[in-house]
Amino acid sequence: MNNSTIDYLKGTILYLNSVLVFRTCQLQISGLEEITAVLNSGEPYIVTSWHGMTMMVVAFLRKYVDISSCVVIIPDDYRGRALMGFAEHLGVESIQLNLEGDSTLGSGRRLVHLVRKISSGKKLLIHPDGPDGPAYYVKPGLSYLARKTGAAIIPMGCYCRNAYHVPRWDRYTLPVPFSKIHVQIGKPFTVSKDQSDLVEINHHLENTINRVFAQAAANYYEM
Repeated sequence: MNNSTIDYLKGTILYLNSVLVFRTCQLQISGLEEITAVLNSGEPYIVTSWHGMTMMVVAFLRKYVDISSCVVIIPDDYRGRALMGFAEHLGVESIQLNLEGDSTLGSGRRLVHLVRKISSGKKLLIHPDGPDGPAYYVKPGLSYLARKTGAAIIPMGCYCRNAYHVPRWDRYTLPVPFSKIHVQIGKPFTVSKDQSDLVEINHHLENTINRVFAQAAANYYEM
């Protein structure tokens, strides 16, 4: 069995896990009213959370959004092959980018392609501390894309007590079947094209995602 086949199987396993979470887990949502107008506007938006919450965010998107209208960024390396299989099973478009700061013409073209996709109405799912950390640290790509496209940023925090946490940098959460998941949605915001200080935006985004994550955990035990 070659590496490509093994990577595709890994993507299939991720997909099957996401199906199990979506079909068996109970989603509790707070803040859905905050994004109703954005979801119904037809305008582009960017859903974001910390990387370890991916499975729970995907469950939310499958329930409330036409997931085939979403696009994701995947690394242009060995990790991307498994994630491409995962995205393919979900029906999500994936765009491979070199996430190590590559400035070659090929990478530039793919970035332009991504910007055009978002501007034309595709919904982007992005985890700003991915793909390899550091955890809970916002890298500059998200704020750049939001400023370039005018897309609203929708911050999310998710919490599940009955879950397996993969022992790695992001403590990737795999909810146990039939468990409860709480999703907290923050107020959407946009980045002005005149905004030059993206460091300030990144700091605001970090604080926002941490706040909605903490609120999701608090609500989990109250509801």
